[in-house]
Amino acid sequence: MASGDDYVMIDADMGDSDDDINEDDEEDEEDEEEMAEDAPAPAPERVEDDAAIARRRAIQAIQRDTSLSDAEKRMRIQNLMSGGRTEVTPQQAPVVPTPESRNVCGHYERNCNIVAPCCNRVFGCRICHDEMSPPGHPPMNRFHVREVVCKLCNTRQAASNHCISCQTVFGEYHCHICNLWMAQSRKPFHCHQCGFCRVGGRESFRHCNECCMCISVSVFNTHQCFKDKYKNNCPVCREDMFSSRQSPQDLPCGHAIHAHCFRKLAGFDYRCPICKKTVVSQQSMAAAWEARARDIAEHPMPADLQRSVDIICNDCEARSVRQNWHFLGTQCPSCSSFNTVQDQASAGGDPGAPPQNGQNRP
Repeated sequence: MASGDDYVMIDADMGDSDDDINEDDEEDEEDEEEMAEDAPAPAPERVEDDAAIARRRAIQAIQRDTSLSDAEKRMRIQNLMSGGRTEVTPQQAPVVPTPESRNVCGHYERNCNIVAPCCNRVFGCRICHDEMSPPGHPPMNRFHVREVVCKLCNTRQAASNHCISCQTVFGEYHCHICNLWMAQSRKPFHCHQCGFCRVGGRESFRHCNECCMCISVSVFNTHQCFKDKYKNNCPVCREDMFSSRQSPQDLPCGHAIHAHCFRKLAGFDYRCPICKKTVVSQQSMAAAWEARARDIAEHPMPADLQRSVDIICNDCEARSVRQNWHFLGTQCPSCSSFNTVQDQASAGGDPGAPPQNGQNRP
């Protein structure tokens, strides 16, 4: 049996050991932290692997879906990869424009905004939608528009030409097929063969069934017909010419190009961007060809740079052999054009020997 002094000593030790216990606890915690730092990282959970497999399968399902366009597939795959989700982000709620943004559309004169059927948001017109949408978002389908918003009273309603609330007329011209509202100053009309509205006046155009395009009556009888000629992209800006708001122009070679793109192209190139034929008439280019021929005659090539070349003319498509090469160009002996390309070259050309003009390859 322990004595009273022993109990006192025990009580004293217990009372004095509070600080010691705290110090021991702190040392234990430091040891545990060091062990946690030195311990290897836990293996990745199986959940992450399952999520990656599910996301990969979802992407494969999107790629196999033939009902989606390429733009829609890219947008859905991007939504999956950005957040690791297996579902496409839900569409945003409809946004009615504030009074300050009523007249932001600079493309058409109208008193209504349209509700985009693809994203359920409100824009001034389909062009505003395409310009303001993020990259990868599909263009608006004008034929799927079903709702409009009056600019005066902000009433959202079914597409028509009169507001059901304030009786405002939305546009001087309204096409219920194309869902188009605009002013009559541009003389819009709907072409049933083309499938949508054109501008310029119905009396000024005739539809060509071969070209599948409305052609101006001034050039209809002389234009070159090609099957679906205008159902191609402009070779300069790459915009679809059939549905473009910019007028196309026929080139002498038969290819089509936007008129405004042709004016820009003519500032630095006189050839068709597709076939490389001269787009200016030979009579107009005759003076330029003669001036270049004089420059070549006045500045012959040095002996160490002389050589003979075989050329192909882009204008008359003739092949000529052993023509004297010059850095200013090689003239076609058949049509006098300098719009030629080199087919084959050989060193040691003799500028004094007459070239074999007009000798064509079989």
